[in-house]
Amino acid sequence: MHVVIMGAGAVGGYFGSALSKNGVDVTFVARGQHLEHMKKYGLKIDSHWGNFLVKSRFTDSLENIKKADLIIQATKLYSNSSALPLLKPVIGTNTVILTIQNGISSGEIISEYYDWEKVLQGATYIETEIIDPGYIQQTGSVAMIEFGEKDGKISDRCLRVKDILDVDGIQVNISKDIASTLWIKMVSVGAIGTLATAARSSLVEMISGEFGSESLKNIMEEIVAVGKSEGIQFPIGVVDEKFNSAIREAEEFKSSLQYDFNNHKPLELDDILGTVVRIAKKNDIPTPASTILMSVLEKYKKGTK
Repeated sequence: MHVVIMGAGAVGGYFGSALSKNGVDVTFVARGQHLEHMKKYGLKIDSHWGNFLVKSRFTDSLENIKKADLIIQATKLYSNSSALPLLKPVIGTNTVILTIQNGISSGEIISEYYDWEKVLQGATYIETEIIDPGYIQQTGSVAMIEFGEKDGKISDRCLRVKDILDVDGIQVNISKDIASTLWIKMVSVGAIGTLATAARSSLVEMISGEFGSESLKNIMEEIVAVGKSEGIQFPIGVVDEKFNSAIREAEEFKSSLQYDFNNHKPLELDDILGTVVRIAKKNDIPTPASTILMSVLEKYKKGTK
């Protein structure tokens, strides 16, 4: 079994390392100092399930690499236009591309390159960060990948992918309504990280302020309203559940958007909350709080100096 991790950053690197540690043949695609360090020393992982070092195939090119059974697409969404063509050499007859990128649009984007017959959409629930090049730290007891078919069927390929991912250090679930799964995650990821980044605050600081909690709930409610306009079914009380979960986990919360902002990197703004605002405009759903956030962060989308 051969798995390719396209984007061996904090999330992709962790999941690939968990698979490699459990005997799966994994190729990690990365770049920069992170890649060079991994080539020389391997990939160091600190995790809830133990600390370990992975020595595997680390590369920035998939030329002359054997065909993949599973590709996990874990780059930033704004990198898809450059990353997706790189997959072509390892795509075979039975290759599945599982996207675990943030947002709700990744599956559609990948299908434009490789068709839906190759693509599965997924969502991740995990706290990870790159501490140093070649060193990833995962915290907490959750390292979940939830994925599924567009039509909700439990297909043979879903079962094959679940069998590959079902190792120590990864929790895996097949969703029967992946569109709802992605939108439910969007209620959190579209609101919390974006607001914290705009406020230049930690989640703890933000919710302890006079208006932070109200602002966060307003954005979550806007996301739910937009999702409903697209026919998405949300659980009753989803905003309260996501908000209360954020409160419980505030001390440990890490936002990839905020990390990128603080490190002067491009932001996944257009493809996360930006997607919600554009759908809202199309469907004539008011999203004043979300639109303000997009405006506040607009000039930082391409990174800062």
